Amino acid sequence: MRVLEICEPPDGGAALNATELALGLPGRGHEVEFAGPPQARQYGELEAAGVPVHRLPLAPSFFNSRDDARALRAIRGLLRGGRFDLVHLHSAKAGVLGRLAAARGGPRVVYTPHCFPFIGDLSRLRVGVATAIERGLARFADAIVCVCEWERRIALERRIAPPGRLRTIHNGSDPCDPATMPDPRLAALGAGGPVVGAIAVMRRQKRLDLMVEAAPAILTGDPRARVAIVGNGPDRTALEAQAARLGLDREERFLMLPFEGSSARYLAALDLFALPSEWEAFPIAVLEALACGVPQVATDVGGTGEAVAEGETGLLVPPRRPDLLAAAALELLADPGRRDEMAAASRTRHEERFRSELMVNRTIDLYEELVAGPGGRQPDAA
Repeated sequence: MRVLEICEPPDGGAALNATELALGLPGRGHEVEFAGPPQARQYGELEAAGVPVHRLPLAPSFFNSRDDARALRAIRGLLRGGRFDLVHLHSAKAGVLGRLAAARGGPRVVYTPHCFPFIGDLSRLRVGVATAIERGLARFADAIVCVCEWERRIALERRIAPPGRLRTIHNGSDPCDPATMPDPRLAALGAGGPVVGAIAVMRRQKRLDLMVEAAPAILTGDPRARVAIVGNGPDRTALEAQAARLGLDREERFLMLPFEGSSARYLAALDLFALPSEWEAFPIAVLEALACGVPQVATDVGGTGEAVAEGETGLLVPPRRPDLLAAAALELLADPGRRDEMAAASRTRHEERFRSELMVNRTIDLYEELVAGPGGRQPDAA
């Protein structure tokens, strides 16, 4: 079987998922190629593994009509001639262009939105348009992979596709290497007390502004506590300004760092992981915290509650409530024994449910099922 993985985002969960699949396919006896934006963090690893990489003019916005037209032609060119048995499209942008390119027949099509484009802080108009597009293009995919049960339920509620076409395969992440050296700046911060840290892209979805807002209450509530935020992104300047307004720029127990390298080196220095997102599908950052045995305090949005076992591996709080985020963090900071129990439960939960190997094998099983099945896409019947 020859597979083409197409991923629009250059980083983040979608890129990690697509990369893991591309690296895992040869081990199951299949050939794979990868297509994505002009630059992406994973290209070096893919090329070192012998995976051919095609650079396309893919951009996240749908307002680059010239680039979109070029990308559509490029995808059609890749699919032309029967070189591939299956194409897997990652993210809404790749899903639109890839399904249009395959609409006239060709390889089997799998689409993973990694959070449907009608989810989030959006206008009613944009929600309506995105929903209509997803419904209209659903028939051009043999399977739509939802990364959690919550996402599948939303797809059914919005009548995106019939139940038989919607498959749930949870995201996965690699085990945490116990030999990972913690980031030295976070390690120095934690030398004086426990560290609560958020590791996320600095954009509105992740609501790191709520972490900044919660920081004074955490630092006041536990004189030994430390708070750290690690990430890059468009909201960095705003977050730094917010921290300065709250006097956190002069607080030795507060630290904001750029993200460099792997999450494990930061998680290795944390006593508690925090994720205050306003919306999610199934965040890989939480899975990485589970793998590294770091108890979690996260907002109960999307499928996050399918990863975080409430009261067992961490605590879930409502979104947009920095007061409850701070209270949950202080509750766990005050009980080291409970954190130790949660750390052990986190590692076990990750090992049993969320290893990247499980995600890769389940997805390849779906590929093989589709390619071996009868020709043509399944009808829109329940």
